[in-house]
Amino acid sequence: MMSLPGDVARRLYEAIDAEASQAEQEAILADALGEHYFRHNGTRARGLDAEVNDVEWIDIEL
Repeated sequence: MMSLPGDVARRLYEAIDAEASQAEQEAILADALGEHYFRHNGTRARGLDAEVNDVEWIDIEL
């Protein structure tokens, strides 16, 4: 299980408060997942982009 860093949770809450679209919220989440699992603070997979597509259900603890 991955814990979202505080800055990612903050960005998601700000997006929700600003009535961001589902796609905008997914982009924030995808960027965080890509950083955590693939790019690891720029030490691996530089330039790799991650996307979240066709998510029907996800359980995330903030």
